[in-house]
Amino acid sequence: MAPIQRKLTAILAADVHQFSKLMGDDEAGTLADLRACRQIVDAIIAEHHGRIFGSAGDSVVAEFASAVSAVLCAVECQRAIAQRNAQADARPLQFRIGVNIGDVIVEGDNLYGDGVNVAARLESVARPGAVCVSAKVYDEVRRKLSDIRFVDGGAQKLKNIEDPVAIWHVGPTGAAAPGQAAPVAASAAVPTTAQKPVVAVQAIRLISGDDEAKALAEGLTDAIGDALARQTALTVRSGDAAGADFVLKGSVQAAGKRLRLSFGLGEGVSATQVWTQRYDRQLEDVFGLQDEIVLHVAAAIRIRVKAQLFERLRDADNGTLAVPQLLDKAAGIFIRSLDRGGVAVSTLRLAVERAPGNSMAHAMLGFGLFRVADYCATSMPEGTRDEIVFALDRAIVLDPRSYFARAMKALALQDLLGDARAAHEQTSEALKYNANFIPAKGMLAIAEIHLGNVAEGTRLLQEVMEASPDDANQHRHRRELAIAHLLAGNAGEAVRVAARLWEEMPDMKRNALVLAGLLAAAGDTEAARRHVAALKAETPGLTLETVRLPHFGDQSAGERFRTLLRDSGL
Repeated sequence: MAPIQRKLTAILAADVHQFSKLMGDDEAGTLADLRACRQIVDAIIAEHHGRIFGSAGDSVVAEFASAVSAVLCAVECQRAIAQRNAQADARPLQFRIGVNIGDVIVEGDNLYGDGVNVAARLESVARPGAVCVSAKVYDEVRRKLSDIRFVDGGAQKLKNIEDPVAIWHVGPTGAAAPGQAAPVAASAAVPTTAQKPVVAVQAIRLISGDDEAKALAEGLTDAIGDALARQTALTVRSGDAAGADFVLKGSVQAAGKRLRLSFGLGEGVSATQVWTQRYDRQLEDVFGLQDEIVLHVAAAIRIRVKAQLFERLRDADNGTLAVPQLLDKAAGIFIRSLDRGGVAVSTLRLAVERAPGNSMAHAMLGFGLFRVADYCATSMPEGTRDEIVFALDRAIVLDPRSYFARAMKALALQDLLGDARAAHEQTSEALKYNANFIPAKGMLAIAEIHLGNVAEGTRLLQEVMEASPDDANQHRHRRELAIAHLLAGNAGEAVRVAARLWEEMPDMKRNALVLAGLLAAAGDTEAARRHVAALKAETPGLTLETVRLPHFGDQSAGERFRTLLRDSGL
């Protein structure tokens, strides 16, 4: 057998965005437009000494001896197509182009291998009218093409490519060659610091008290500022309130060991108070008290800032919003409602479409899909579950330090896959990056409960719920608290917690399901049967085979819960 011939080469892959749809709308006209564009593209490839070796339908695949030539060709193709699209009599076609360097197998006139496959996948994640290159290409050309700006797209998991690929956007996402179309705002790729709300943290005033109270006030000022600085959605400033979007003020009064701590968050321009809170405590464990107050204040500010931003964006057309604003709007929906209609999901799908390299967009989409599914008592469709897991995995690949993505991955691991140990690992990692992130602390507590540390997990979960009663995960925290009471042998308290949750959120059928099982565990068989009968009437086809049961770390406890529901008529 003849040895396989290989070579290292630069590959350019291009196709037309939404070509199938365009063909469906006007087949003959679209083909005529494609022929006109291909004449332009083919000529530019030849000018840059490229060789076309693949062409099917709307796609073009070419090789170049030089990565610089391939990138220049790609940029020139987009510039020329943009000029063609701008003509009054032209119906626009938008190309997406990917460029990669790789080792390929040569077989006659064709090339095969990952070098080609990655280029094709880069083309699929390029924005319409733009170019996307691999990190290998970027490293090769960045110093040689100083007039072209590149925008970091992060590491992405590309379809059928085993390892994540670091990508860079070129063209309308960034800068560009002379005469090229105007760049899209950088916010279409990732949120920029300038777009984050600025919170000014002013020094906490000591109204009365001794040196110990003074030290507490100073320590709280620093600790709250540090905790807020770890919130990736905020920019934190110490002291100076000029130009800040929000201003945090606080004071400490001490009378012996009695303390009164007061805080207020105001909007920067209007000075309108959006949050105030008073804490009456005993000055005994200074560090423990400081940790408690910081947790409460940081959680409250995160929620209140997002709520205020949402009020400004509530009625805005999503098409007019930049990606960071889309994320703010979705976050506000999570806080203000439980989003049964999936409004946040559609907002986040748009964010992901516009910014496929944005970790937060993927992580929030995974969470949004999870919340919508929580309304249903039946098992989550396999496609939805897979999409949630994929979105969260991609978010972590794009930003391994994202405490939000890791906390949401922990939620999926425990609630969808029943892996409490892996969930514990993810939450522990999340808390390394933000020790005061309430959703991560809540997931840590839930993992502890299902790993057998019921008392400690319950204590931590109650602490989290008290610190942030408005957190978007509050309903799940309360449902898991009810289960924790059951595991601790207190079925009556479990019913009390679950019944109140069901009364407040009757549309969330998973709550009714858990309540039915807990009622049966407490011996109230008739009430359990009524709840199961109501669930079956509202959910045709609900059986023990189709139901979405809560996951228990203790398999025998899960089996007992299943039996209780069966005995209650399911």
